[in-house]
Amino acid sequence: MSNPVRALVRALTATAAGIAAACGGGGSNAPTAQPAPTVVSATIGPAGGTVAFTVGPHAGVGIQVPAGALTAPTLVTLRAEVVVDPILSIFPVYRVEPRGVPLQQPATITLRAASQLVQGDGQLVASGLVQPRDVDAWQPMATTIVDADKRVVAATTPWFGDFAVLNASLHRLFTQPRALLDPATPTPIATIAGGQAVFAAGDLTVRVGRGSLASFWSSPAAANVLVVPGLFGSPVDYLGAQNLVAALPASVQNVVVLSYASGPGVAATANELYNLIAAQRQPGFGCAIVGHSMGGLVGRYLIERSHTDALRPGWQPGAASFAGTVARLILLGVPQNGSDIGEALVATFLAQSRPEEQGKLQAAIDLSYRTDAITRVMNAQYVDNATRYHVVHGGLGFGTDGVVTIASALALPLGPDESAVGFPVLHDALHTEAAANGVAAHVAALLQAP
Repeated sequence: MSNPVRALVRALTATAAGIAAACGGGGSNAPTAQPAPTVVSATIGPAGGTVAFTVGPHAGVGIQVPAGALTAPTLVTLRAEVVVDPILSIFPVYRVEPRGVPLQQPATITLRAASQLVQGDGQLVASGLVQPRDVDAWQPMATTIVDADKRVVAATTPWFGDFAVLNASLHRLFTQPRALLDPATPTPIATIAGGQAVFAAGDLTVRVGRGSLASFWSSPAAANVLVVPGLFGSPVDYLGAQNLVAALPASVQNVVVLSYASGPGVAATANELYNLIAAQRQPGFGCAIVGHSMGGLVGRYLIERSHTDALRPGWQPGAASFAGTVARLILLGVPQNGSDIGEALVATFLAQSRPEEQGKLQAAIDLSYRTDAITRVMNAQYVDNATRYHVVHGGLGFGTDGVVTIASALALPLGPDESAVGFPVLHDALHTEAAANGVAAHVAALLQAP
């Protein structure tokens, strides 16, 4: 788990304590508060103008349209607390209407960040995202901190639309694009507060993996590895000479990495991956899957349950199982029986959110210790199948790799032709330093075994 993610997890606990304290007390004779406005409007023409909140929790949020940006008088409406599908409502989304209107000159939008984006030292770590007018994808915006105490940032925008303030970890959780990245094609990435991530368009490009998707879909299992990152993960975590992806044996011609937003959880991700594989695979296709952390649970669900999951889009009775098509499933530091980070996310993000939003962060429940978590269900109902499972766990004392306990990593029932091996390394080092710590050599042996 990267440093930005560790900082976020530490902030979760502090935020939960602060909210609990704030909820106490209150006298019965207190005056009734007037509801704060969540919508403001003004007509702006070619001379320019401003629409902004002046009171309430969104005070200071607004958009300043310069002269020449609009060619005709336009009723501009700014909405706060907009609920959008990928993002929990505890992270404010602001909408400027009419959405999609292009501007002849860029406007300046001022946004408020959520309290979760304040670090333990009181510093604000935040960056903006905007949903472009022509595509359903969030794009990065460079932001300037206007007032750290009030958590207010500003950015420029060439159009009206939806705006939010997130950091890299939250983008990976809620808005990172879902796709199998083609190693033969440069992948756009961008740096926002807290680190890098994949975007539909970015200011940098990198090549992730090896070979090509065209070859992947028509090659057998011995030549193909599909890598699935974990919670808060991103394909950019699989770059570098020491990384597992670079260290896989030359016999693996195609190494393809999945990009996805991990918040919706194990089943949703696995089912979309199932549909993608079913639509694209050619005769003779096969692969091994290397899943890190939550990514290993996605691999398990894909093999064990996606073909029978009636909630999978397009599901029909008799759908084919991918057991065997996935020759090996290598599970790197996978929480087979829950984790502390899942518990922390349940106690903070989900506890603060509306009950109907649970699906936006189903991953929290999936990775928790709850008795109804998907790990408990899959373990209880596990039946050995044609795919060989191999557990690779870390651990540097105290029975944990820093994120997942060894006991949780070993909670999966294994058959006689399957294995579990530990290395004295931390959670992320299972792939980021795999060439140096022996994990890559072990994985290579597993892939090349008869």
